[in-house]
Amino acid sequence: MKFSKKIILSALMAMTAFVLVACGNSGQNHSKQSSQSQASSSISQSSETVSSNSKANSSANSNSSESTTTATSELDGTYKAIHEGDSLTLEISGNKGTLTKVEHDDEQEIKQVQIDPTNQTMIVGDDVKRYRVEDNQLTLEDLSQENDDDDTIVFTKE
Repeated sequence: MKFSKKIILSALMAMTAFVLVACGNSGQNHSKQSSQSQASSSISQSSETVSSNSKANSSANSNSSESTTTATSELDGTYKAIHEGDSLTLEISGNKGTLTKVEHDDEQEIKQVQIDPTNQTMIVGDDVKRYRVEDNQLTLEDLSQENDDDDTIVFTKE
């Protein structure tokens, strides 16, 4: 019992000392003229730095959005492929498009396409695919494909 009372008492004394120190620091007078002018000067310099950083970031962001637009506009167009006996037509405009699949029995399926040029991925329906462009060919590769699967499709731009 004596041991636990000593621990509790020590903890209470430590907390009391902490509170007194904290109250003592907040009660000090920080209104010296030189401290205020230095603080004002620091705040002014900080806001100028933030302002110039904001301008630099906005310039970088506009360059980034320009490169994204360029990357997606580079893909704009109609692409055709034959895969597993099915005729595929991929139409892209900006960062969206449609994939039309016409099966050998003339059954047609249309899927929406979302393009992420930063990661070079396309979401076709619910499937995520990696793409790459070489000349007039667009290659789509299924990210979840097994080693023995051939889910790579090569489209040719019309």
